[in-house]
Amino acid sequence: MLGFLVFALGFVGVLTVIVWLGHLGVRQELHRTKEITLTIAFVGLVLLAWWFLTRGERYEDRLVNVTILASPIEVLKAFWPLHYEQALVRNALTSFERVNLGFFLAVLVAVPLGTYMATFPPIAAFFRPVALVGSYVPVVVFVPLTIAWFGATEVQKIGFLFIVCFVALLPLVMKSVADVPVAYLDVAVTKGASQWQLVRYVLFPVALPDIWDHMRGVYGVGWTWIILAEVWANAERGLGYLLDISNRRGRIDRVFMVAIVIVVIAVACDQAWRWGGRLLFPYRRQD
Repeated sequence: MLGFLVFALGFVGVLTVIVWLGHLGVRQELHRTKEITLTIAFVGLVLLAWWFLTRGERYEDRLVNVTILASPIEVLKAFWPLHYEQALVRNALTSFERVNLGFFLAVLVAVPLGTYMATFPPIAAFFRPVALVGSYVPVVVFVPLTIAWFGATEVQKIGFLFIVCFVALLPLVMKSVADVPVAYLDVAVTKGASQWQLVRYVLFPVALPDIWDHMRGVYGVGWTWIILAEVWANAERGLGYLLDISNRRGRIDRVFMVAIVIVVIAVACDQAWRWGGRLLFPYRRQD
């Protein structure tokens, strides 16, 4: 514990010195080329440190034990056994299907409900306990609950992802709709808009770009949740299953390889969401 405290304080101290010596401006505009260069530099430093800690032909010559951290080359070599012996691609597709189905069902319920709750106070009052669940109940609680309700089945994993995505997305949708300026509603009312038209043509369209961003974020975190469910529920398929079985066998190289695959999928999906936002909302600057 003391070591983590020293590391945290040292990290913050070094970061503060860099900001001070670099004369960095508050919210200073950064050229795209410099942004990419700095990101690549960070990745390069991480890989260099990784190589340094795991260098050496013999395991006893390494600074970090192989059971804790495999070398980059060993992790890359683990791809082929995972692919040919343990169906890495097939398991990745299984997790992908679970994430998409559970998330889609959550969006189907959370977006309309959140819109109505932010628009009509009686509906908000009635469903307020549902919105509070996401704020105070830890996500991990839903894993044993869904196992008790559905057993360690495919329905359990999709149901778990539906619940956690729903409780996370609902308050975000409510906030996006509630943040729509009242001036838009006033203008629409003066034009003779009905209550339903205010929802359909003013509140929801104006809030949709923000809702899209929230959906993008919840979808990304959904990958963490489905891996958690697959590991906890002793799944027989999926990336969580590969993580669990590799860890039990002490194959830390394969654990890292599966983690890399998850990161690659998450980044690819995040970029797809980003491009989708640019196509749907070209008038809005996408980060």
